[in-house]
Amino acid sequence: MQVLIVEDDVMLADCLAEALVDDGHVVCGVVSTVAAAVALARRHRPDAAILDMQLSSRERGSDVADQLAASGDLGDTGVLYVTGEAERVHQEARVGHACLSKPYTQAALNAALIIVREIARDGGTSRPLPRGLQLLRSATTPPQPAI
Repeated sequence: MQVLIVEDDVMLADCLAEALVDDGHVVCGVVSTVAAAVALARRHRPDAAILDMQLSSRERGSDVADQLAASGDLGDTGVLYVTGEAERVHQEARVGHACLSKPYTQAALNAALIIVREIARDGGTSRPLPRGLQLLRSATTPPQPAI
C-alpha cells in the first residue's frame, strides 16, 4: 500500500516510515505541513494518508483532508488520524475515515490502514477494529443523494 505520512515530530515520522517500509508498504512522502502534504497527495494519489491532528505552526492534519476533499483530489485515499487527542479529531475533523489513538502497536496501525483504505474505496469494511481505532462519523454516515 502506498502511504503518505503527515507528522511534525521528525523522530516519530522517521520511525513510522521505517516500520511501514519494513511491513511492505511504500511511503510516498513524509511531510510536516499542510501545503507539502496536499502537493504530495495530488502527485502520488496514495492509498492511505496518516495524519497527525496537531501540526506545528498552528496547522492541523484535518486541513489536509479538507483541502483535498474540497478540490476533488481526495479520491480513494483512506484518511487515518493518529493522535493522542481522539476526542479532538471527532469534534474537529470534517473529512476522514478513522482515528487511531496513541500509543498503538504496529499491528493495529497496519490493520487500521487496511480498514481506512477499504472504507475509502468500497464504502465500508467488515473487518474487526483493532484496539484504539475508532471510525469517524464522516466514514459511517452514508452520503446524501443529490437532488
